[in-house]
Amino acid sequence: MNGKITPFQLSMLLITYIGISNHVILIPILLDTANRDAWISVLAGIVPSLLLGLLYVYMYKQIPSSLSTWVKEKTNSLVWLIFTVLFTLYFLTQASISIRDTIVWSNTSYLTYTPAWVVGICLIGISYYTARKGLAAIAITNGILLPWIVLFGFYIMTVNFQYKDYSYLFPIFKNSAQSITNGAWYTTSGITEIFLVFFLKDNVKGKLSRMNMMLVVLMLIELTFGPLSGIIAMFGPFEAEKLRYPAYEQWRMASIGSMLSQTDFLSIYQWLAGAFIRISLAIYIIHTLWVKKWRHPEILFILISLFLFVINQLKLSDIKFHDHVKTYYTSSSLFCGVTSLVLLICIWAGKNKKAVEQNG
Repeated sequence: MNGKITPFQLSMLLITYIGISNHVILIPILLDTANRDAWISVLAGIVPSLLLGLLYVYMYKQIPSSLSTWVKEKTNSLVWLIFTVLFTLYFLTQASISIRDTIVWSNTSYLTYTPAWVVGICLIGISYYTARKGLAAIAITNGILLPWIVLFGFYIMTVNFQYKDYSYLFPIFKNSAQSITNGAWYTTSGITEIFLVFFLKDNVKGKLSRMNMMLVVLMLIELTFGPLSGIIAMFGPFEAEKLRYPAYEQWRMASIGSMLSQTDFLSIYQWLAGAFIRISLAIYIIHTLWVKKWRHPEILFILISLFLFVINQLKLSDIKFHDHVKTYYTSSSLFCGVTSLVLLICIWAGKNKKAVEQNG
């Protein structure tokens, strides 16, 4: 299934792809960085996130094809190779973080006696199969999964409202300005993953509008702000900071009346659906980076999946992993920022060159 997708489907993919990361990875980092003021950090990140979204829309409209195709056509082989290797590592890192987090969470919550490699094979296997079917298949699958993810999110927000005390959000500014600024930086860093739209342009029919991007950014901010403020209101800032997966701890308290006291199985659906889409899309993008230089595209899919499986079998303590993820958020945002700046300069230089040629 190699058909093109619409800007609406692309927007839905962005919400799932980045939303699961913000839900699972970003919230613990924000609590660790700014504690009670973590929700202030998210609000402080709104303006830079929106500006970043507008910048990405402008750049998206200026490049005639996907970024990988554009670089291949406009530069020499060495520049293309450096570009491809760097972004292969970037997307491999994103996929690896999601896989490891999913394996660890599964083994500590509902698959306590299942070997980690079994969980890894199942998750990577189904992601490999979907990525192999193409972007349209990923988008259609996401269109089925995402509405239920959102619905279950509204459910957990509603049923747990009785346990929340929003006075825990105050007083504000109890932490240093630097910690709040760092939290805003992490929030904006999460939004930089919208950068992946540049790699999908060849497969999108229609124009990506500013309104599309603004709505995506605001929804992603809400997917961080809503659970984060709810967690602080439910557990308090100090207890929330100690939780490894705070967004999913609140599911343990959710129930429907007295007859159904445990509904945390719905959180398994939320997590696995989001991780599955994120990993599938990362595998697909890595494949598109190399496929034109690869004689056997099918083998390339297998090699990417095998690499992800092997790298996630390496032993690493959860504390070190958490520290590495914080470093990743900082470095990835800088990486995307520098790449965006270089791309913007190239676009402007190209425009000026055309203007000179037309006037000359």
